[in-house]
Amino acid sequence: MKSVVGLGLLGSALASSHQIDKLPQKPLFADACPSNSILHNGVCQPSSFASDTGGEQITYSGNGSLTLDDARASAQKVADFPWTFWPECYSNENTTEPVCVFSNQEFAGGRGIFIVTTGSLAYKMLNKAAFTDPTSLSRINHHDNPSFVEHEFPGKGRGLIANKTLNRGDQIFASTPLVISHPGSYDLVEAERLRLAHRGVDSLPSASKAKFWKLLDHFKGDPVDDRINTNAFDIEIDGVSQFAVLPEIAMLNHDCRPNAAYFWDEETLSHYVHATQTIHPGEEITITYINNERRRHKRMENLKRNWGFDCTCSSCAAHPSFTAESDDRIDQMVELLKDLDDWTAGSRASPEMVETLISMYEQERLYASMGVAYKHAAEVYSSFGDRYNAIRYARLAAELSFLDKGFRDRDVREMQKMASNPEMTWSWKKRVGHKRASCGHHH
Repeated sequence: MKSVVGLGLLGSALASSHQIDKLPQKPLFADACPSNSILHNGVCQPSSFASDTGGEQITYSGNGSLTLDDARASAQKVADFPWTFWPECYSNENTTEPVCVFSNQEFAGGRGIFIVTTGSLAYKMLNKAAFTDPTSLSRINHHDNPSFVEHEFPGKGRGLIANKTLNRGDQIFASTPLVISHPGSYDLVEAERLRLAHRGVDSLPSASKAKFWKLLDHFKGDPVDDRINTNAFDIEIDGVSQFAVLPEIAMLNHDCRPNAAYFWDEETLSHYVHATQTIHPGEEITITYINNERRRHKRMENLKRNWGFDCTCSSCAAHPSFTAESDDRIDQMVELLKDLDDWTAGSRASPEMVETLISMYEQERLYASMGVAYKHAAEVYSSFGDRYNAIRYARLAAELSFLDKGFRDRDVREMQKMASNPEMTWSWKKRVGHKRASCGHHH
């Protein structure tokens, strides 16, 4: 049964949000009524009735939802209301809480955003620095003088080419999403889910709306849904997996051996993209869409299934003799990582083993994830009491992990601590007294 929920006074579903206490008017999230009704004070009312919202009268349109102009006017009637438009919600027997579209045209200096999620999650996002501290976005969304140009690649489509030399660690760009969507929206009837997505796009500022419509669509279904599905990235906010659409990063093509890395910063609700090696003018800037530390056929299956293309990067398109050698290295790297993660008394981990791992990462050109190899090296040398090699690799691990995992990542903090004082870290001399076996040989 199709169900629509009007928004009036906020129910107990949002009681956990600190932001809510500051709002004199709070939106209603409650059990849904039939499509020709609105829930008000626990009673399903005709959709044309006037809802009393804190002294203001809001009349719903005949289909149970406000027009965009009316939704803006309704939001403006409520002091300190955090959304530009009155949210529209849907619910049914599959949802534990109504799913709504929340829009803010002033977000990120007027770039705007719409969020398709539950009320409790949306209001929790308002506690992030991206909403509470505009200065936190001072390095975000600066796209007026980019270090790249768009280019059309035959057989591959649009991509980005560097227009100046980019060194490792250089920020290529950082962006806030235009769309954040919770997977729970798929619990709705499809027509309702699409209605929220279309409503969200309509609510974006004109410049951002143009960026959205410029996105490529792969599946050729509903034009809004298709652009979201084709360009969405997995993100996490407050421990909840969601999807984000960022037009800038969506223009970067995939390579199994990329020269750039990206990470999601939850506090600023931003994606950062940095160079992980020197990128020369005229060279394409690439990222990996997948876990690229796998055998060739696994990578290609993943890309075909989720993005619909056959990977033609140099690693996948190489002669079978080279790809077979690469696959063997990947398998051996997996075994080395298992050994290096063994902290028991019988561990075979050794400095020789971790140096071999680093060498294989370099052979595989996995520069974007070298922080992983360097972290293992720092811990291994620390575990044998080798202070300066521990510091050396901890510094490298922190730098590369910054680019791949973000400024607030636990591994980054751990490596910074080791670089300052390895003797005070958990791994210091952990393996002193262990026999240092060479790679590939058992005791």
